[in-house]
Amino acid sequence: MDDGVQHPTPDPIAEAVRQIRAHGERVTVARTAVLRVLADADEHLSADAIFAAVSRTAPGVHRTTIYRALDALERLDLVAFTRLRHDAATYHLAGHLVGGAHVHVRCRLCGTVSHAPGDLLDEVASRLATELGFALDPTAVALSGRCDTCTHRADAFDHTHPDKHAERP
Repeated sequence: MDDGVQHPTPDPIAEAVRQIRAHGERVTVARTAVLRVLADADEHLSADAIFAAVSRTAPGVHRTTIYRALDALERLDLVAFTRLRHDAATYHLAGHLVGGAHVHVRCRLCGTVSHAPGDLLDEVASRLATELGFALDPTAVALSGRCDTCTHRADAFDHTHPDKHAERP
């Protein structure tokens, strides 16, 4: 029965391998190692962090091979990348392998990154598609703002300075 909710694949690595083969692509040591590292990670990882983790389990895999594996896995929609900050992209398993896509929100004050529901921007995506023919990929970037903690800190600070909101002549 389909309840309309995406559920995690029991074994995301096996499912990814199945999909790689279904696309007529090769299942390589590097691709499998990258998938395993991402499946085991508690956070999104940079390509360098993925390379370091793969090097521990599959020594001899070259850095360039990891970059090529990431490109191929992203092209196959098995890995997603997100720019969480101004620095390098970070990677994670695609939403359909782990129970659904998510949108990233990043506090511009403290840098905390959180996940929001994947359907958060569906109305915006629909409007962009209708009005501009543009297909939005909201998972590729992080929405920037202030987290709850920083908002409360800022509100507390603002209340201690009542003249901050006073009209200016």
